Amino acid sequence: MRTIKTIDLWTEQKENQYECFNGAFVDGLELEEPPFNFYKIVKNCNCQITRNRNDINISNKHQAIIFYKKEIPIRLVVINKNTNIEKCIEVALNQYFQDKTVKDIYEKNKIKKIEIDLQEQPIMNNSNQELEIDTGSCDRWTLLVNMLKGSYTESETSYGNFQSDKYEFLPNIFIKYELKVEEETFEIEHNCAFINTLKTRIIPIQKDSELTKKKGEK
Repeated sequence: MRTIKTIDLWTEQKENQYECFNGAFVDGLELEEPPFNFYKIVKNCNCQITRNRNDINISNKHQAIIFYKKEIPIRLVVINKNTNIEKCIEVALNQYFQDKTVKDIYEKNKIKKIEIDLQEQPIMNNSNQELEIDTGSCDRWTLLVNMLKGSYTESETSYGNFQSDKYEFLPNIFIKYELKVEEETFEIEHNCAFINTLKTRIIPIQKDSELTKKKGEK
């Protein structure tokens, strides 16, 4: 069993949130070599999300997409139970990026798709889904700079939450994502975050990412 403590993590806020899929499928494609070579659709799973503040509403998720580079998970998208995942992926693949469709780029680079169904019964938390906050977990400096400008992506795209460009730092917040998929366990913890002044967008900082390491630490 492999345990993943930090990853490029995306959280779908509302059902069928196309911007979340569009951003996750396109981010990094401007690189000479795509950041992943296959992705896995996971249905009927349980990503359990715990928080130490009930006013920060992030509901458990029951579908996921994991992007891999040479068998190593590098991006995780956690998705709501009733989202039409096939339709959202179709929209994401048919968007244009640098004068080509994403589908064309994936086919050129032989980026494959795998699909599994864990057939788990959904586990809910105490979050109010109607008040779900837009959540952008962050694991690296370059992404954080763009997120604080409102963007969802490290690449230059129009996807994001641009309602407010002012953020407050929350030093004592705990948010944990837990998900088991076959031989992989994701345990992504956050111990601080930035939240915009309108309280509509939160950027939790991953505890085990480069953002929290002291100079010289590996």
